Amino acid sequence: MKKLITLLFFCVFSVLKGNAQCTSNGTSFGNNSSIPMYNVTGMVSVVLNTNNSVTVNLGSNFATAAGPDVRVFLVDRGVLTNAQLKVSSNFLARPKIEMGLINGNGMATFTKTIPSGMNISNFNTIYFYCQAFNAFWDFGSFVPFTNANCATLSTENFVSNRIKVYPNPSNGTISIDFDQFTEINSLQIYSATGQKVFVLNEVVLANAAIDISSLKTGIYFLELIDKENTTLLKKITISY
Repeated sequence: MKKLITLLFFCVFSVLKGNAQCTSNGTSFGNNSSIPMYNVTGMVSVVLNTNNSVTVNLGSNFATAAGPDVRVFLVDRGVLTNAQLKVSSNFLARPKIEMGLINGNGMATFTKTIPSGMNISNFNTIYFYCQAFNAFWDFGSFVPFTNANCATLSTENFVSNRIKVYPNPSNGTISIDFDQFTEINSLQIYSATGQKVFVLNEVVLANAAIDISSLKTGIYFLELIDKENTTLLKKITISY
C-alpha cells in the first residue's frame, strides 16, 4: 500500500510539472476598422511560466503594417467594450504589462516578469499600440489563466517565497508562516489520489497550530488560497 501511495504521488506530481507551462492562443484580431492595414494576422500566443513571468510568442506567419514604435502589451481590459478599448486613453488607464517592441513581421518572443500586485488571471487581451504616435494598432483576446485551466497557478513558484509550512513531516498539527502582506483565506488538503480530505474555509492566522490529526499517516497535498485568489500547492507528509 505504501508503495502504491508513493507511486500515485509521483504520478500526480509529474502531471503538475508536465503542465507547468500554460499556453493560450490569441484570437479575434482585426479590430482596427479605421486603418485595416494595421490589423494583426498570424499566430500570437501567451504563455504563463512557472517563474512568475509571462511570454508572448509571435509565429513565423505573424504580420502587421510597419510602424515607428509598435509595441505589444497584455491588458486587463476590465469592462471596456471593443469600441472603448480602441481609444488610447482608455487602454492607457488599464492595468497592463508592456512585453516589447515589434521589429517587423515574423517570429519573435517577449518575456516579462509579472509586476507585483498584478493578478495575471484578470488579463485577457493582447494589445498592439504605436507608442510614438499614441495610435491604436490592433488587439485580440486570449482565454485568461485560472486555477481551473492552468496548473501553473497551483505550483509553488508564485508564493512559496512568502509561505512556509512546518513541521513537515507533521505529527498531527501544522503551522503556516507568512509575511504581513499575505492573507490566507482557505486551506484544503488532498490525498495522494486527489481526494479532498480536509477543508478549512476561514482566514488562517500566521503560525497558528492547525489540527490535522484526523488524517492517517501518508503523503498529502496542501492547497492554500490567498486573498488575491492565488493558489499554493505544497506536498506534506504525516507521520505519527
